[in-house]
Amino acid sequence: MIRKAVLILVTACLIVFTSLNVAVFSADAAVPVIQDSANVLSAEQKAELEQYGIQLNNATTAELAVLILPSIGDEPVEEYAVEKLREFKLGNKEKNNGALLVVTTEKNSDGKRHFELSVGYGLEGALPDGKVGRIMDEVAVPYLNKQQPDIAIMEAYKSFYNVIAAEYGWDGAVVPVTTIDSDSSDGGFGIPFPVILFIIIYIVFRVISNRGGRGGGGSGGRRGGGPIFFPGSFGGRSGGGSSGGGFGGFGGGGSGGGGGAGRSW
Repeated sequence: MIRKAVLILVTACLIVFTSLNVAVFSADAAVPVIQDSANVLSAEQKAELEQYGIQLNNATTAELAVLILPSIGDEPVEEYAVEKLREFKLGNKEKNNGALLVVTTEKNSDGKRHFELSVGYGLEGALPDGKVGRIMDEVAVPYLNKQQPDIAIMEAYKSFYNVIAAEYGWDGAVVPVTTIDSDSSDGGFGIPFPVILFIIIYIVFRVISNRGGRGGGGSGGRRGGGPIFFPGSFGGRSGGGSSGGGFGGFGGGGSGGGGGAGRSW
């Protein structure tokens, strides 16, 4: 009798354990922030973008994902990106606030590789086509022209991240976006060296002259040269859920209708 009772208890525990595993698996069956079948990004770069994406989602419900693959053939990238945005159901179902960056690394029959952002209905106000195109021209295209798609993806993602965060009024520190002068052959920031030297000397002089003076107050955010910042914010919540590297799953997410822009490289 006791043996039978133990057997029933063990069976019940197994059923409960299996159910929990199914629930966990379902929760883990999330849309990854980064899908990189072309192996463009390093593990460190992926981890950084995953952290940004999950923090943005936790704070705003918006979902910004990246799909990198060798090729989509000759299918129009605009249509492909919208299809994937809908398939992944990025964003909140009511707000439709998802966005997907699609990047290809092999040329199609027209000699084109793609760098395309598809924007959900709810983000078309924050990321209209013209603004997306300008960000790509300023941030991504110079790196793409130098055959550095990984950096182009990183900096473009951070730019779109900042814009979305600003749209929701998410307070915090801005994620710095580093650009290069597209006409520069040395990959610098396009600022003449004498100007940089003057700025450094001026800052050192001010620090020395103010030593022992006011202690706190003035850290309100004077930004130096080099990296530029798009409007937005970062920080706030700790976003402790970066383990998993993805959003909340394929259930009931948002949609889009073709908003966004792209560039070939």
